Amino acid sequence: MAEENKSESSTCLDSAEKPEEHITPPKPDFHKPTIICIGEYPTKILLRGSLVNTNNEPLPTFIDRYSKDITEWSQPNLNPGNILGLDLNIDTHFWFQVLPYIANEGGLLTRLKEKNLDNSRGTVIVSSLWDGVSSSLLPALISQLKELNTNTIAFGVLPSKMQLPDVHFNALSSIGMCVSKDFASFFLLDRDLLEKYVGVDRKGSILKGNVVLNYLLELMASKETFVQELTELSRTFNVKLYTILSAAGASFRIYGSIENIFNIALSKSLLKIDVASAAVLYVLLRMPIDLKDKFSREKIELSISNWIREKANFKSIRISEPLYVDDNSDRIDVVMFVGGFDLTQLFTSMEKKVSAIKSYVVGQGSIKEEEWRNIIKSILAK
Repeated sequence: MAEENKSESSTCLDSAEKPEEHITPPKPDFHKPTIICIGEYPTKILLRGSLVNTNNEPLPTFIDRYSKDITEWSQPNLNPGNILGLDLNIDTHFWFQVLPYIANEGGLLTRLKEKNLDNSRGTVIVSSLWDGVSSSLLPALISQLKELNTNTIAFGVLPSKMQLPDVHFNALSSIGMCVSKDFASFFLLDRDLLEKYVGVDRKGSILKGNVVLNYLLELMASKETFVQELTELSRTFNVKLYTILSAAGASFRIYGSIENIFNIALSKSLLKIDVASAAVLYVLLRMPIDLKDKFSREKIELSISNWIREKANFKSIRISEPLYVDDNSDRIDVVMFVGGFDLTQLFTSMEKKVSAIKSYVVGQGSIKEEEWRNIIKSILAK
């Protein structure tokens, strides 16, 4: 009996002496793309939308110069964990003043890795292009996310034509650096056209101005495979630059056919382009489930192939499986992502506009002439 008790005591002692195994909890598996927002302009837009007023993960992450600014703009809704301020004590007017700090400081990437980027369905970055922080952060993040093998799509808002040449210099430089990183897809949106947008949502309420960006991002986030599908299309046909044509909340009863809704989208481009020069088209649709039999993916492919024949000679058209929603409306959201068009005129015009600023910063020794030539070469060659 004593031996038995001894054995039991020994067993208990051995058990107590064993160190407790550390079990790492599984990382959450997000089924939506991660959204990263850079800069005051897009931050204030997204903070007014449904993407931050939801319990669904992942919530957007907002980055700007100061954490306290983002906190003030978001009162009282935003979780501090979704705010990443650079909190820089340096000049930030131009991109070249900020970029060295980002390149040498690994803290930002470390904090982003904590957002479980590897468990999401890709990353969507939304950024203004005209301030020093945004114009430098965008290409830096693209490069870092590429190292993580994360599929990335970026939306860059171009400055208004009314804004001065120094901000256009930042924007043009940022585009050139982004394109040279050889990542998948970069969407250019014209601020003037974004703010002039007029449409309706699925409830028939007016969508006016840049608030449409929230509506479009919410639709993209609802499509789990969006980033992957568009990235694959971009890589296959070596297309980097895109823009958006959108017909939100179009009533089928009013327009009568899917082709007429496509025509509305064609007239609502968020960048002035020549569609006939485009190479690829990706189409994302959302419609009531009652229209599923009438508008299957196969039927939509036939309709759009016939409709587009006289308008452009695309190398490829990709129709994503439509999002079917259970509501009582007859409204269809159509978003066309057009890529591979000729932007020589836009970039040449921007280059001329910023020539005096470029000469000034080169003369000051802030950047080298060869560095600027490489930036221009990377975009005019696309």
